[in-house]
Amino acid sequence: MKRRRVEEVGSSKKVIDLTSSKCCGKDVSLEEVKGFAEKQKRLHGYAGEEDLTSVWSEHFPFSVLAEEHFQSKTDLDLIGSVNSVTRGQFMQVCAARLFCLGRFEELKAKEEAEQEKEKGLEMQKALEAERKLEVATEQLAVKEKEMLELKTTIEGLKGKLQKFEKDKTELEARVVELAVEKKEAEQSKEDHSYDMMAAGFERARKQAGFFFPDMKFDQLNPIKVVHKGALIDDDEVDLEGGDDHDPKDGEE
Repeated sequence: MKRRRVEEVGSSKKVIDLTSSKCCGKDVSLEEVKGFAEKQKRLHGYAGEEDLTSVWSEHFPFSVLAEEHFQSKTDLDLIGSVNSVTRGQFMQVCAARLFCLGRFEELKAKEEAEQEKEKGLEMQKALEAERKLEVATEQLAVKEKEMLELKTTIEGLKGKLQKFEKDKTELEARVVELAVEKKEAEQSKEDHSYDMMAAGFERARKQAGFFFPDMKFDQLNPIKVVHKGALIDDDEVDLEGGDDHDPKDGEE
């Protein structure tokens, strides 16, 4: 236990107050005091009988060691030359200095332990950050690969689109060509029909000349029709009701 001297109220006796939770104005944790005592148990006790040369052996001859090595006549004369008060003061000085050194080493060890702990935490944070960076780098590589594949797909689609547009243009041109061919075919069909009609008309005229050699058929025209007693062009007649050809007109 750490002790401090205080003046007892109403008394000249100096006592040590162990009932307070504070020591020298600071809070004292019972767990800290207990931990301190637990750590010191092995160093303040004795450790068996196996090694008699150990200063922690319960059979180590401290008095013999002192007699043999620390009780020279010169040292004893020096110690005996001062009174017991002076010797007590000297031991208080040594004890206080050792107490100070012990506390310094204790705090230093705690500080070093805290620094090591902080270093460990910083290293752990650094490793965690490095791991996150590796994960982010891997994810970035995956995204870049996906973007490259997507870019390739887009380029392929662009090529297909250009081909489709080219095919569309060719098909539109082909449609125009087919329309022209259709129109030409229709015109050719009309011309062919007219040629067949003219050929048939000429054949009929020759046959009529064969049967009636004395009659003249020069005025016959395949493109004229009989209308209202006259031979006129076909396009001058309203054909909705047909021509008004009457066989009697021919006889007249």
